[in-house]
Order: sequence, then C-alpha cells, then structure tokens
Amino acid sequence: MRPKQFKLVHLVIFLCLSVFAFSTYSSASQKDGLLKVYFLDVGQGDAIFVEAPNGNQVLIDGGPDNAVIQKLGEVMPFYDKDIDMVVLTHSDADHVTGLIGVLERYEVENIVYSNIVRKSALYGAWQEAVEKEGASILDPVAGKIIDLGSGVTLSIIHPGGSLTGQAMEKTNNESVVLMLKYGQTTVLLTGDIEAKTERQIILSGADLDADILKVAHHGSKTSTIGEFLYGVSPQVAVIQVGTKNRYGHPVPEVLKRLEDYGIRYYRTDTDGNVKVVSDGQNYQILIAK
Repeated sequence: MRPKQFKLVHLVIFLCLSVFAFSTYSSASQKDGLLKVYFLDVGQGDAIFVEAPNGNQVLIDGGPDNAVIQKLGEVMPFYDKDIDMVVLTHSDADHVTGLIGVLERYEVENIVYSNIVRKSALYGAWQEAVEKEGASILDPVAGKIIDLGSGVTLSIIHPGGSLTGQAMEKTNNESVVLMLKYGQTTVLLTGDIEAKTERQIILSGADLDADILKVAHHGSKTSTIGEFLYGVSPQVAVIQVGTKNRYGHPVPEVLKRLEDYGIRYYRTDTDGNVKVVSDGQNYQILIAK
C-alpha cells in the first residue's frame, strides 16, 4: 500500500470512529423521562445513585471502600465526570470512605452533609476532600426540599435541626433521612437510623408513606421496628449488606418482620445491584447479580 493510500485509510477509520462516538453520545444524551435509582452492591455499606429524568445525578453515600468507583462506571456514561450532588448520611466508615475517592475523580457541584466535629482520621480526610472540591454545601435539616428537576424532589426528614459544629462519635441516629419523590413513586432512604430515631420521626408527624424503603442499618436488630414499618407501609424493601458480613446482617428478626408485613425485599449480597425505574406513575424493580 502506498503511503498516501495508507493515510487515507486511517482518515476513513478515524472519521467512522468519530461518527460512532458522536452517535453514542447523542443517544445517551436523550432523556427517557424515567427516574432511575440504583442501590449499588458495594459490600457492607450503602451507596445509592439517583438519576432524574433530566439527567441530574445524586450519589447518596459511598460504601466502605473504592468499589463505588467501579459501580459508578457501570451506571454512568464513560465520558461523564460530573455529579450534581453527593449526600453523606453520616460519618461512619461504611458510608463515607468511598465518597472521598468520588470527590477525587468527579466534579461535584453540591454536597449535603452534617458538618459535625469528630475525632477520626477518615472523617478528617473527608472534610479535607470537601474543602478541596469547592462545592456548595447544604446543611441537612428537616423540612428542606431539594428540587432535582423534572418533578423529582428530595425532602429531608431528619435530623430535626442543624448538627454543624456539634461533637459526636456515634452518628447512626443522626443520619440524614430522605424522601425521594417522582410523581406517585416514593422512596424512603434511612441511612443507619435506629429504633430511637425511627420513633422520633414517627412522633414528628412526618409523612413517611413510601412505595420503597431502604432498610436502615443494613438490617440490624437495632432498626426497622414494627411501628416504623406500619408508618411507611412500603411494598418493597431494599437491604444494602455485604456477603457473609461479620455482623450477621440482616438479622432473622428483621427479615421475619418484613415478611409478616407482606413486604417483598431485595438484598445486595444475594441480588447484586438493585435498580428501581419509575415513570412517575408506576415503577419496576430490576436486579443484576
């Protein structure tokens, strides 16, 4: 093959690849009018990725390590390096660790977390990453509503007041609790709250009715009391939990409670990623082992 012909062939190949890449980008950029919620299988920890119909993205917690980075690569286009909002429900390692890596790899516009004082090297690393990111910070307080666009909202149910500057080492009961709503589809995200806070939220008079419940604290015996299940009355529950974890989560008592209330449940340790897709009227559950 002559040199000129060789260059021509390379030019044709380049143009074909460029057209393919553009068409792939254009196709992915077309919004389908669906809300997508991914309960990611990141082991013994929480990581929930939300994509609104308009493409806005929220990551709630990051799991116990950097596994969340790979998981995000599976649900986000390869070219997408921006996340509109990151939420840290509380500062325990199985929720915050992966978020540090997320802030290093993605441009994050908004961060929602309670800026408490805690003597922890890991939490200190998170605060340094937040400062370096330069994102807008939202202090989560019950009553605030975050508009994600396309009719999707995140309402903060708990904590009842600002925790900024307060010193604390145990933070499960101070978890940020969120109600995700799109049309008639509602998802309650509970962090690691325990029975004490579940009762407080019931007494607060908050509207807890939800189609889907993220079971608190990985199905621990300290959470998911009957009164709370009655108040939420979900059709479906999702338990984010690691395979053969040393805590024995989820405990048999919680599973039986869910069964007694007629609630179908999914587990990331046995089902893998659990995906909820909603058009605002109906929703569908998909699993990927």
